[in-house]
Amino acid sequence: MRDIGSRIGRYRLSRYGSQSHGSRLLLPVWIVIAAWSVWALVFSNHSFYKLWRLQHTSADAKQELARTQRELAGLEAGLEDPSAVRELAEHTLREKTGMAKPGEIIYRIKSSNADSVGAR
Repeated sequence: MRDIGSRIGRYRLSRYGSQSHGSRLLLPVWIVIAAWSVWALVFSNHSFYKLWRLQHTSADAKQELARTQRELAGLEAGLEDPSAVRELAEHTLREKTGMAKPGEIIYRIKSSNADSVGAR
């Protein structure tokens, strides 16, 4: 009787042991899936991480574009205003060419060599 019990035990074990071969085949599949996931998330040219960074860069670029467009609109509005154009022309003539309004006195101060060395 004892011999039959051990045979039945071995039979049961061998019967269940043959099913473990299927789980051994699943291990390489899981490794391949994990490796592909890491590659797709981090290392590929179109990885999710790179796409996420590009979205943030795009948002920053859009903000910079909107700021520049507002600044450009302000400058264009200043060019269309005749009084602003006149003031700009007057300022340029006074500063660069030394012109003055009637009755104004212009003093030109020449810098000495000592002042220019000290300014450097």
